[in-house]
Amino acid sequence: MRETKEKIEKFVNDIIKKNDIVLLDVLWIFSYSIPSQSGYHNNKEDFKKWFGKICIRHLQKKYNLRQEEIKEKMKIFVDFLNNIPDFLSKESFYEDDKLLRNMLINKTSEILIRNIRSKIPNLSDLDRKILSFVLHYIPIRIQDSIKEAEDRRKEYPDCEDKYGFLSDFYVRVDKETGSIAYFEIDTKEWTHLFNLLFDEELKEQRFKVKSGAGLIIFPQEQHEEYSFWQFGDELVKIGVGYWTFYITAKGNVRIEFIIPNLIYEAIKDYKNKLPKIENFEEKINEIKKEKEWSLDDFEETEAVSEVLESEIEASIISNPEILEEGVELVGNQYPTSVGYIDILCRDKNGNFVVVELKRGAGSYKAVGQIQKYMVWVSENLAKDRQVRGIIVVKEHDQELEYTVKGSKFPIEIKIFGQEPPTGENIKYCSRCGKPNPKSAKYCIKCGQEFWM
Repeated sequence: MRETKEKIEKFVNDIIKKNDIVLLDVLWIFSYSIPSQSGYHNNKEDFKKWFGKICIRHLQKKYNLRQEEIKEKMKIFVDFLNNIPDFLSKESFYEDDKLLRNMLINKTSEILIRNIRSKIPNLSDLDRKILSFVLHYIPIRIQDSIKEAEDRRKEYPDCEDKYGFLSDFYVRVDKETGSIAYFEIDTKEWTHLFNLLFDEELKEQRFKVKSGAGLIIFPQEQHEEYSFWQFGDELVKIGVGYWTFYITAKGNVRIEFIIPNLIYEAIKDYKNKLPKIENFEEKINEIKKEKEWSLDDFEETEAVSEVLESEIEASIISNPEILEEGVELVGNQYPTSVGYIDILCRDKNGNFVVVELKRGAGSYKAVGQIQKYMVWVSENLAKDRQVRGIIVVKEHDQELEYTVKGSKFPIEIKIFGQEPPTGENIKYCSRCGKPNPKSAKYCIKCGQEFWM
């Protein structure tokens, strides 16, 4: 461990001495792209391939480098990794991951901040708008995240999370210090909002790759499709964030965009020097309202929907095998650092099954939520076991089908077509009257604890 630390420290110090911000970006991308232990060790070749793709994209957009120049930087980095063969071994994976990130934060933050501050005065009109949008929107989404967590604590008093899960915004907190580490934003969602707000036409670039994981999940398509959004590309050019990726134990990949909190804190005061957006929050809420308007909102009342969802959840908890043969219950309203999983099970092979009930409209949100839970289970519970997801719906949902099809995660949809069981397997909550399985410790609807 000591030798590893010394080699990493020497490499970082050399980068600082030479002021090699290109190689520094490669190191930051690597640190943010390190997946779970099983994801890294089960898929080393895929990890190398995706790390190369992401770095090429990032360095081309930010520095306009030629392929030869990028290869030269990547070779230096690869030689560095080969010089510490025990780095990120199974035995020291989490310690090494933490060591690298802490060293980057402590030693290179000033370089990153100085670099972006030097760019801000010379931004194009488009980039000034994008940066203004981000600096206006992040504090709103932070407050939304805090509010979501507060609401969840009212319903589930045992929940200790300060930040909740939002479909387009995720707050990563350092567990030891309690400080915000970074923000993960949904570049697709933010691109659409930005385009509507400013009447711009930022675009998406899609690409397809053949992949072993893709052949398993989508055997009829022979490929996986990924997207980079121009909104994220422009932030990369400014120096605000990083394209990264995440690879699961099974080899599934998703592309992410991360904004380090240390950068946000260093530039948030520049909001007043950028294009002013009057009544920003009101405008965004109005855009969202128009964007999400759907006749589906009027097909059933909220009260009816809640009753049906509670009954469905109670039925599955009481008899998990209505999902599939051999499934056993691990827990309901299972607590995680990113929220509560509706139902967590294990199948007959011992693999984990994350079950979520789709509540009302919003297919994208349903898929985004179950993906977050699947990642958490993969990192914290699964070890060498696989993780898959099931979204339970009350009726056929074509939009959800397409959204699931576009996901890189093994998710299936099940239509609940049985009447909920009654009798001795069910008990009713004294507070809200909802049906619960006999074994439930807390009400699946209101969180009331059962004392008997």
